[in-house]
Amino acid sequence: MITRRTTASDWDAKAYQQFSRLRQRPVNELLDRIELQNPQRIYDLGCGTGIATQLLAKRWPRARLQGIDSSAQMLNEARSLPIKALWKQSDLLDWQPEQPADLLFAAAVLHFLDHHETLLPRLLGYLNPGGCLAAHMPDWHDALWYRLMLQTLDDAGPGGAPLGTPELRRRMAARPLLTLEDYYRLLAPMTASLDIWETEQLQVVNGKSPVYDWVKVSALRPVMQALDSAQQARFIYHYLMRVQAHYPQEADGHTLFAFKRIFIVARV
Repeated sequence: MITRRTTASDWDAKAYQQFSRLRQRPVNELLDRIELQNPQRIYDLGCGTGIATQLLAKRWPRARLQGIDSSAQMLNEARSLPIKALWKQSDLLDWQPEQPADLLFAAAVLHFLDHHETLLPRLLGYLNPGGCLAAHMPDWHDALWYRLMLQTLDDAGPGGAPLGTPELRRRMAARPLLTLEDYYRLLAPMTASLDIWETEQLQVVNGKSPVYDWVKVSALRPVMQALDSAQQARFIYHYLMRVQAHYPQEADGHTLFAFKRIFIVARV
């Protein structure tokens, strides 16, 4: 779905669709803040199964719409949608548009990529005058479930030893996202209008292990890809124990799962 760093095996499109209604909510919030009237060429970056692509097609049915993703499995799922769109398999680290864009839409993808100081200006350079970059990015590094993942990597090996390589633990502890203020300082000199905000949504989820089911298809993929089968089993066992202890079911059977996101709408 995004980078060479996370494409050793394909994405689980069916599992990703499990919470499609909740994953669509920030897409709608982002769309509501885009003021383009008639964009001619739209690229949906990291389109995945097309959750955002079909909303873009509904909003601007006459636009030339293309979904970009590194995952063949995700794109196969997206191709079944009854919308007029082209689909292209490409790593966003290598991708360039065939023609300048009026809208680059990036829902839950840029947080997987490092070096936003150079990445976002590069994306702005792909826009026509008056064009727009619109992105939302999960901001999960301070989340409890993410800290539990880092703790599990640190001590879930035999005898309390770490799991995986030091490079894996360093990479998972890194924070690619900038502060809201730093995004403003980076993008304001290159834009005609700039809207940046942050939300924290209390997601009410269902299932036996819904928090794990949510994060296993995205944030935990680099972890699982870097561990062998024995290490994966140890990680899952210890991580599930921690997550279930800190995210118990409520009296009504639901599980409460707070989730933060950063939104950016930048118009050149």
